[in-house]
Amino acid sequence: MTTQKAPLTALGRAMRMALMATSATLALGLVLSLLVSGPAAPVAEALVWLGLAMLVAIPVLNVVDVLIVEWQMQERSFAAAAAIVLMLLAYSVVSKLSR
Repeated sequence: MTTQKAPLTALGRAMRMALMATSATLALGLVLSLLVSGPAAPVAEALVWLGLAMLVAIPVLNVVDVLIVEWQMQERSFAAAAAIVLMLLAYSVVSKLSR
């Protein structure tokens, strides 16, 4: 068992930026939904849905990042666990979409 710290990958840095973008998108969508009506209302709703979709995608990308980092660090058991999590996520999405 090693105690070395995992390096911050490009995907990890991108996820930090995505989290900030998600917060801004959700905040803007919620503020607009409270302030506007009429033709601008669908824009506010679209921003909220986009923010929610980004919020769901970030943990999935985090698991992909963990898989890559653990594989590079020769931690095969953790990489296998991340791969299993990704397979379970894929299975749940496919099973829900096929109904």
